[in-house]
Amino acid sequence: MYYVKSVDWDQLISDYPPPPLYQDTVGKMSETQIRDLQNRRFLKRVEEAWQVPFYRSLWQEAGLQLSDISCLEDAPRLPMFTTDDLRRAALDRPPFGSHHAFGRDDIPGMPLKMHTSGGTTGMPRMTLFDPVALEVQGIQTARQLYAQGARQGDVLQITYTLSLANAGWCGYLAAHHWLGCMPLTTGAGNVTNSERQLEFAKAVGTNAWFSNPDYLGRLVRVAEDRSFDLHSLPTKFLSTFLGHDPDGKMRRALEEAWNAPLFDNYGSHEVGLVAWECKAGHLHINEDTVHVQICDEAGRPLEDGQFGTAVVTSLHRTTPHFVRYNIRDRLAIYPHTRCACGISSRTLSPMQGRIDQMVKIRGNNVYPTSCKAAINRDPRTNGEYLCVVQYLGEGIGRSLEMTVRVERRNTDIDAQALRQSLEKDLHKDLGLRVEVEIVDPGTLLPFTGEGEKIKRVLDLRNKH
Repeated sequence: MYYVKSVDWDQLISDYPPPPLYQDTVGKMSETQIRDLQNRRFLKRVEEAWQVPFYRSLWQEAGLQLSDISCLEDAPRLPMFTTDDLRRAALDRPPFGSHHAFGRDDIPGMPLKMHTSGGTTGMPRMTLFDPVALEVQGIQTARQLYAQGARQGDVLQITYTLSLANAGWCGYLAAHHWLGCMPLTTGAGNVTNSERQLEFAKAVGTNAWFSNPDYLGRLVRVAEDRSFDLHSLPTKFLSTFLGHDPDGKMRRALEEAWNAPLFDNYGSHEVGLVAWECKAGHLHINEDTVHVQICDEAGRPLEDGQFGTAVVTSLHRTTPHFVRYNIRDRLAIYPHTRCACGISSRTLSPMQGRIDQMVKIRGNNVYPTSCKAAINRDPRTNGEYLCVVQYLGEGIGRSLEMTVRVERRNTDIDAQALRQSLEKDLHKDLGLRVEVEIVDPGTLLPFTGEGEKIKRVLDLRNKH
């Protein structure tokens, strides 16, 4: 099937309007109107997901039948699931996982694209995207970029690499398919070195950037070393996923260095862009594409303004479905209001960190347990380790880094040789480089404890 004929484009635009149509349709809906739309799409997704063994088993184990879910208010009755469940699903039905409605041997006759999450041990977690899922992620991101200032004819430099990760593709689709901007897909520094990135920006006239905040900081340092004046670029705005920036120091430093406003956004690999920051400083939820609840650890919705774990349901995805997916990010949600920017929606707080111990290092999701295999493989260790997460540097130069402290089996073991071996093995398992510090037996016990709930993360982010 030709991709161009796999989508009813008029229907797609009507269902999930891109900008500027969004501003005059979904973006102006009342709270009752958007709730009715979410209710219809939610029930449709639940009905479809019931046919998928992953969901049917999960819900039946909770004592539910399809008829028990009759409206959006019944959503909290459905159990949450996490990335841990998705990993088990991938083992149950490789390679894609039992949460997909089909496997490798019975792929349906439609164009599909695969993306993966980062930072897991072994094979990354795979997620398939049908044409609607791909284009809606592009539309979500187009809304983000348009609200932040992108217009037809702009040049958007995208320093997320167009790889198995999907952030770069979201920016590309937004610019090329839905905004009329020219995407300059330079990718990260290992694809186009940082000096050349700036040369391209100067030559082409890049006036908007879609980039990781750490890399925006890296470009600042390169510009300083090369006496390149960033203020000479016609930069209208920087769009990024700022993450945990409690004092706003990173934002202020980048805005000053680039002489342009920086906008924060929030999303996930699976459901796309959940919320985007407007010029009035609010994170608007793409409510026609995703339903967001902020819940306690048991999955019970919290009151508006209370911080808890983000539980999302994709209202557009069918390959695969994501119904009550616990992203485990710490957020708060606020009531539906009309913003000074003209959009009416519920809004999110900036992300306050992770509920669990997963940490995001240089754009990669890293789980402490992912270090275990490499450490246990080496007989020179006793298997004890601790991941120390902290910010290094200040302002633009700040980056989130992780050091893995590992106990050697005894003091006769060469610490330097062991460190070098483990750094190489962890790079292979994690997909990124981390530093290793070798310590003597018993050193980590005061930090890790013992018993069922051994701690593997020492989080120093708030002590910097």
